[in-house]
Amino acid sequence: VVCDQAGQPLFIAGITMDITERKQMEDAIRESRNLLQTVLDTIPVRVFWKDSNLAYLGCNQPFALDAGAQSPDEMMGRDDFQMSWREQADLYRADDRQVIASGQPKLGYEAPQTTPDGRRSWLRTNKVPLRDADGVVRGVLGTYEDITEWKRAEQTFREQVAAVAKYLQE
Repeated sequence: VVCDQAGQPLFIAGITMDITERKQMEDAIRESRNLLQTVLDTIPVRVFWKDSNLAYLGCNQPFALDAGAQSPDEMMGRDDFQMSWREQADLYRADDRQVIASGQPKLGYEAPQTTPDGRRSWLRTNKVPLRDADGVVRGVLGTYEDITEWKRAEQTFREQVAAVAKYLQE
């Protein structure tokens, strides 16, 4: 406010800036993040990523639910020893360390997992190095799908084949 000698306001001076472009960029980034989260939450696999200390940096909604959490936000900063699968934590972390140290993926392998309600499930897992913009490995990105039902069907099939073979030998 610019005033005269008597202290009476003469006019208000100000600076304005057009921030339309910045707001449009912020909106575009927000929409892009929302789309990415929607994709992550709707694909039929679990997705997670950890830092080099093996603490969770994020995950998709199906992974959070498998961990007994209500949302991915609850997973931030946790590690495998704080999960229902603490029994398998050393196994998972050894795989993570191998991927981080070697910079090489570990793909398509099976691993057990203890669920929040204490059941045992089987996973088909993939882990790849999580690299920063300079290509430096900063953690691990993992995906898995629950193959428990497939494993049960396979076991049932094997038992049936064995029963038939035994019957034919008699």
